[in-house]
Amino acid sequence: MEHLCTDPEPRIPAERILVVQFRQIGDVLLSTPVLQALRKFYPQSYIAFLTEPSPGRVLQGNPWLNEVIIRPRHATWRQQWQLLRYIRRQRFELVIDLIGNPRSAVLTRLSGARHRLAFARFPRSLLYTMLIAHHHPVPEYTVAKRLRLLEPLGIRATDLTPLLPHTQREQDTVVTFLRAHTITPRDFLVCIDPTHHVPTRQWPGAHFGALVDLLSERLGARVLLLWGPGEEAQVQAIAAAARSHPVLIPAWDLQTLAALLARADFFIGCNSAPLHVAVSQGIPTLTIMGATHSVNWIPPALQHRAVFAGLPCQPCEKNFCGPPLNMACLRTLTVETVFAAVQACAPSVAKLRHVAGRVEQPQQHAT
Repeated sequence: MEHLCTDPEPRIPAERILVVQFRQIGDVLLSTPVLQALRKFYPQSYIAFLTEPSPGRVLQGNPWLNEVIIRPRHATWRQQWQLLRYIRRQRFELVIDLIGNPRSAVLTRLSGARHRLAFARFPRSLLYTMLIAHHHPVPEYTVAKRLRLLEPLGIRATDLTPLLPHTQREQDTVVTFLRAHTITPRDFLVCIDPTHHVPTRQWPGAHFGALVDLLSERLGARVLLLWGPGEEAQVQAIAAAARSHPVLIPAWDLQTLAALLARADFFIGCNSAPLHVAVSQGIPTLTIMGATHSVNWIPPALQHRAVFAGLPCQPCEKNFCGPPLNMACLRTLTVETVFAAVQACAPSVAKLRHVAGRVEQPQQHAT
């Protein structure tokens, strides 16, 4: 299926293109459809991506890039000067700034590129030559929004699927791990990501532990708990509190995590990077939402759903929530409500279909 409509000739010829996106792993992963669209439109161009060390791992093996340029997370003045000199020597003709924060805006302006494209945010808009409206009349999926940024170039892309490739080596690592825990292809394998560094996106750990037991006892699921740097103790506590003894994955890199999720039947978790990795591997997902807007982060497809408490204050998009609410949107979202949302995903999860409907489903808010 063709996912890209373009003008007959590029509106802006560009032999050297730089894409800029700092910060989180998920942010960079959700930028990969932009790279695919650019590569299709500029098949012979040199395309580079500027990011930071941790999210840069997402781009390993990306077939649409010629180069990944890394900016240290807390760059010194000397490092920033060296980076700017390197970028200027590359003589990029087009810079696309996906993040558009003050730091990236200044760097884009000083890059020497004739064409500089970003979302309009005054006053930093003054540093670009092409702008597109930051806000859309209706809420939109983040990937769709980033693809919309390419419209001034004559690119109208609709493929929203992020890319995180993995190799046979990572697949073999996953197979060995699953065999060691007697998990077979016949098992209903559910991967759960129970952590988030932002409190207003973190469902309580005790709730996750109870959900793990429901999945195991009522659906016969084999549950693996995902974790990243600094999260192991938190996830171990969730596992220890669960009767069904879920298994923690090892300290795997992103590519091995992708290989695991490609093998899994279902993903459940918070709105964080593993969700987007799961989407990249084509498996059904259920995301537990707190302060954030589900439309912005959940792909517009039936196999990807969200569950939330449905309080009037949702979504507030805040990172902290003190008295009097104290993150009521997450505390009041019950385990049974989330389990019912899992049951509702049966049309998209083959191994759920034969058990769907066994448990009476309480009232829920899900999309």
